[in-house]
Amino acid sequence: MIYLDYAATSIKREEILREIFDNKEAFDGNPASTHASGRRAKAILESSRESIADSIGADPSRVIFTSGASESNNTVLASFRGSKLITSNIEHDSILNTVDKENTIFLKADKDGMISLEDLKEALSEDVKLVSLMYVNNEVGSIQRVKEIGEFLEDKDLHFHIDAVQAYGHIDIDVEKIKCDSLSLSGHKIGGLNGFGILYLRDDLGAFIRGGEQEKDRRAGTSYTMGAYSMARAFEKTKAERAKIKEVKEYFIERLKKTGIDFEVNGKLENASDHILNLYFPAFRSDFLLTYLDMHGVCASAGSACRAGSLEPSKTIMSMYDEYRALHSIRFSFGFTNTKEDIDKLIEILEEVKK
Repeated sequence: MIYLDYAATSIKREEILREIFDNKEAFDGNPASTHASGRRAKAILESSRESIADSIGADPSRVIFTSGASESNNTVLASFRGSKLITSNIEHDSILNTVDKENTIFLKADKDGMISLEDLKEALSEDVKLVSLMYVNNEVGSIQRVKEIGEFLEDKDLHFHIDAVQAYGHIDIDVEKIKCDSLSLSGHKIGGLNGFGILYLRDDLGAFIRGGEQEKDRRAGTSYTMGAYSMARAFEKTKAERAKIKEVKEYFIERLKKTGIDFEVNGKLENASDHILNLYFPAFRSDFLLTYLDMHGVCASAGSACRAGSLEPSKTIMSMYDEYRALHSIRFSFGFTNTKEDIDKLIEILEEVKK
């Protein structure tokens, strides 16, 4: 199998799973318990919190463990329910399907997958209390100018939230430099366990899950120690793999150009994360091409995996371009298992389709 759908979820890292299972007793206890087993788990949990906080330039006390970025995004939006907010038209579904559309201003992304700071300035008013934007787009990989936006919003009476899921591990993140008030991450995108993420909060928004006193009374529920550990360890590995992932992506583009297959890049390569590549194939419908690739052992996608397996055209590509292009576009996303040999095999398969 050639797995090229890392933006949906990463292949799990066997070495991290082995570390967990080889030291299973250290993870067995409830970190909230005061006995020895609980203390061991608590030590791992807090050490992981420190590592994750350090990876985004944050104080560990401001990092809240959640079930993932969808929960984190929903938490921020719920805290501003009834308020006017600004987001873009190419955000993740956990934003787009949660906002009150009548109270939301949607900034339109251009064909590079970027929003205009001037459009944001024009849309801003004293009524706006939340601006929520994605750092790296999950479908085309465009890197939003969040530092520039954060500097502009810094002295405004509003909350600036960033969905940084696809940025994490692939580009440097520093919450102080980008001046965000909150930021969401998920561990499974980089090889951590599913069902774990974080919400960075510069200032508390109040308790969002009530029950026990976990996460300093902000988010109740038994702590997921294995999830925290796996995310912290996966970050170290992902950061070290950046050059390899970039090389594989560039090799794919280079080989594809030599095939004579008609294609165009969706977005702008010069301003995209190295692990995401979205391509428009005018001659092939994406549903056909995905099925063909799947039959030959290649995993890719036509867009976000959060549409429950749907093969509907990507709303992001439709927003940036048009429906025809969306119906003929494929997202390839790369990770630590991919090699140039994988790309050679993929090119062979694509050349067979061309025939």
